[in-house]
Amino acid sequence: MTEQTTVSKVRTQTVGEAKELARIFWQRDIPTYIHGAPGLGKSDIMRQLAAEEGVGFKDIRVGTMLPEDLTGIPVPDLQKRLAVWLRAEYWPDMERDGSRGIIAFDELSDAPRNLQSCIYRVVLDRQIGEYKLPPGWWPMAAGNRREDRAAAQSISTALANRFAHIHLRSDYDCWKIWANQHNIDPMLVGFLGYRPNLLHSMEGADLLAFPSPRSWERVSKVFDLDPGRRQNAVTALVGEGAAIEVENFFKVVNLPDFEDIIKAPTKTPIPTEPASRYALSSMLARKTTADTFPAIYKYISRNEFGPDFGTVVVLDATKRDPSLCDVDTFKTWARNNKSLRL
Repeated sequence: MTEQTTVSKVRTQTVGEAKELARIFWQRDIPTYIHGAPGLGKSDIMRQLAAEEGVGFKDIRVGTMLPEDLTGIPVPDLQKRLAVWLRAEYWPDMERDGSRGIIAFDELSDAPRNLQSCIYRVVLDRQIGEYKLPPGWWPMAAGNRREDRAAAQSISTALANRFAHIHLRSDYDCWKIWANQHNIDPMLVGFLGYRPNLLHSMEGADLLAFPSPRSWERVSKVFDLDPGRRQNAVTALVGEGAAIEVENFFKVVNLPDFEDIIKAPTKTPIPTEPASRYALSSMLARKTTADTFPAIYKYISRNEFGPDFGTVVVLDATKRDPSLCDVDTFKTWARNNKSLRL
């Protein structure tokens, strides 16, 4: 299936699903291409897979190159009266980079046809010119889709047929796990739980600033600003529409003090507005530790908190910190929620 196929006609995967499918192809030495809109995390999938497997990683940004950057530059050997091809430093070297790794051709869809032709033999034969990839190095690629109005061009069928193709989609639950592990502002996690359709949206986008997992990561760095400056900063990162939604969220959110929850979990008020519930659940999941878990559990077990939000708090906290599963409070919660598939 080529890049020209429309999104509605292909099976899409979340970031987590895409990484696990790519892992299968890596284990079976099948070159893999990840397609997706800008900002979804295509490059991160390739880096994470290499890190998790403990192998080397080389990132080649094909869209910025000339053919000779890949094939090498001919330098005359006057004694032998031959041309010697000098290859670029980024090609894997077994002694320097290890015997196993991933070589990622990023932004491949931005490359013109003459550059794509240079990739043919690397993907199929693991060779370009006289250079051969070390046997344990695996080719992978990623690129934007043409329908997202990026710089993407069509991929030739000759090159496309050399890959297994994975099509990426945004998914809040998958992103939330990553966000909680990378210290993304819990208020932002709560906001996107309240408005998950804004995790990635190019509808009405000006093609400069629009919501995406990549741009929301940057928004997290300015979420603590005062309202006026925050709205200006968020607008610059994700566009005006999403920034207005953020400020509307802040206007209705009313959270109890965390210290009050810990000191008096059975008496501290529980907000009723949905936006506040999402923000509160996110905050509690982030602040749950072995020490605070008992009080938080008492608080979220109250009927007015709601079992669905309580489940979110516990599952998000334990996915962020799996060691919480060994705490007695979690074991008590698990016994009381045997019907859930954990």
